[in-house]
Amino acid sequence: MGEEKNLSETDLISRESGAQFESLPEMTLTTRLILGECQMEIAEILKLGQGSVLELDSMTGQPLELWVNDQFIAKVHPVISNDKVGAQIQEIASKEQRMREITIQKDE
Repeated sequence: MGEEKNLSETDLISRESGAQFESLPEMTLTTRLILGECQMEIAEILKLGQGSVLELDSMTGQPLELWVNDQFIAKVHPVISNDKVGAQIQEIASKEQRMREITIQKDE
């Protein structure tokens, strides 16, 4: 308690921030791999059944999009790894782009 009296406000904020950042690696983030999109009327959705095919706006061979917490992160190509579907990063968004996305989302 006496030690905290001797610390400046900046030191106290820095100490609190450090504790918050220590837990960052353990946070869970939502990750989505976007194959493509399409718009459908409710009537079309209600007609969907086993074997139905949805036509998406993406073309074969086109990179997929990797999104983390609703932020575009990278363009990727699908791969098979140990009998599981995966994604190989082909082009990653710059830190500046990612920070801009965070800023835009905060302002909304």
